[in-house]
Amino acid sequence: MKCDSCQEKATVFYTQVSDGKLKKFVLCEACAQEKGITSPDGLLMAEELLGGSPPPNQPIGPFPAVAQEDCRACGFTLEDFRKVGRLGCPQCYEAFSQEIIQRLPSMHKAASHKGYIPEGLVKQQAIRSELTSLSTDLERAISEERFEDAAALRDRISNLEKKEEGVASL
Repeated sequence: MKCDSCQEKATVFYTQVSDGKLKKFVLCEACAQEKGITSPDGLLMAEELLGGSPPPNQPIGPFPAVAQEDCRACGFTLEDFRKVGRLGCPQCYEAFSQEIIQRLPSMHKAASHKGYIPEGLVKQQAIRSELTSLSTDLERAISEERFEDAAALRDRISNLEKKEEGVASL
């Protein structure tokens, strides 16, 4: 993609919601630095990109005032986090943990992430796990010279492998 300002190769992708409308900007590193997008304070430079007045410097959302804290590692303040909506360094997560915990439910469906695995992949993993277990049992049956059990295990493995191929093709 090319920079919206100078047509150089874009490396910075900036999205802003203003008056309920989503606006996207694609900029090269130089233009992004020039407009202040890459600095924590520069994200409030909407007037430069959009024209008009900058957004007010108030906390986002109905969060109660918390005593001003600074991140000991980078010096980022709680007010900076509220203005910018992002953190300065990994230690900020600990410094501003109470504020983050307050914001998570409104930003996501829940405060914890349980992940998502496609249904077909879950079935495939279950089949692979069972195949591993049966293969171990087959080796043990062969080493103990229980050939009838080994033949039954071989047949179950064969059937599962066919089933796995069917699931993988979905």
